[in-house]
Amino acid sequence: MATRCMLSAEYFCSGSVGRDTFRHYGLASEIYTHFTSPIRRYADVLVHRQLSAAINYSPLHPSLHSKSHVERVLDVVNRRHRMAQMAGRASVEFYVGLALKARGEKQVVTEEAFVIRAFRNGLGVFVSKLGIEGLVTFKREIQFDAENYSIKIPATEAGKEDVSVAVFDKVTVQIEVEKDKNTQRGKVKMTLLKPVDAHSLS
Repeated sequence: MATRCMLSAEYFCSGSVGRDTFRHYGLASEIYTHFTSPIRRYADVLVHRQLSAAINYSPLHPSLHSKSHVERVLDVVNRRHRMAQMAGRASVEFYVGLALKARGEKQVVTEEAFVIRAFRNGLGVFVSKLGIEGLVTFKREIQFDAENYSIKIPATEAGKEDVSVAVFDKVTVQIEVEKDKNTQRGKVKMTLLKPVDAHSLS
């Protein structure tokens, strides 16, 4: 959750941004050149080629002497990297949907989750066992406390107390696959079961 507040790291060409932006605060490093295996990322291939030229091991291709060319290449690399991250997150939800579908008629599971966000009309939760995130929304009005990252759910029956749920609280959710009426695509739907049943809030 802390890293989500930070800007995503991006590849850039030296000389195209100010030196004060070189810092990698995740590693607490003033200057950082990222490279892992050249079979994984094209950005790593570029770094390996430039380092190879810097130690006079092999000549640098003429196109890599052009800052504008390298910047264009890195724009594509950064965009593809973001797309790969989004595809990875979507694939987790997709395979959870397939697993639930394989259960036959009982396409519903109950799991513990942690609250990671609070909104005016619901909660964002993370189910660690399945590695997925989801939204729990309420149709009835709830009280949102932005300062304390929490919501208060008014009691529906006399004699019962209001329920407060805050970020980092552990809750229990029901997970099922719901078909979109327009596209017929399956989408994971989450419903709060504890500490309060969301069905009673509709």
